[in-house]
Amino acid sequence: MRIKVIFFMLAALICGYASAQDAPKGNLIYCSYSQERVAGLGKSYCELIADPGTAPKVVVVLDQRSRIAEEVRAEYTVGRKVVEDLQDKLAEAKVYELNAYSADEHLEGGTIYRIYMEYDSGEKVNAWWHAHDVAPEAVAAFSLIKSYFEPWRKKAEN
Repeated sequence: MRIKVIFFMLAALICGYASAQDAPKGNLIYCSYSQERVAGLGKSYCELIADPGTAPKVVVVLDQRSRIAEEVRAEYTVGRKVVEDLQDKLAEAKVYELNAYSADEHLEGGTIYRIYMEYDSGEKVNAWWHAHDVAPEAVAAFSLIKSYFEPWRKKAEN
């Protein structure tokens, strides 16, 4: 077990993942997750857009550029509370510590996963992977963000 932890720490440093990052300052103005299935199977993503001076909205895009399924696209206006709740959840889970995380095993096929956030302070959090051996924190952050968008995704699918 100890060797696995040391290996993870070394891999994290090599991949640019540093867990001792400060929390972003300012307000969340953008958050998204995406899953891009290679070989023409399409990209699906959900994003929260909360630019200052505009009504926040959630955008859902499913099977974009897919050769096997029809694209679904939907937009939903949401309240400021949705933005604040998501910002609180991201901060509590310390998702910002994943900034610059990447893992690429040069797989043939598979899915490329990404999470991305922007704050009105100009700070950004970006993490992606195309690998089997992924940091558990990255998987947890992806799951957190994906589950937050689930109500709008389900609505768009129906």
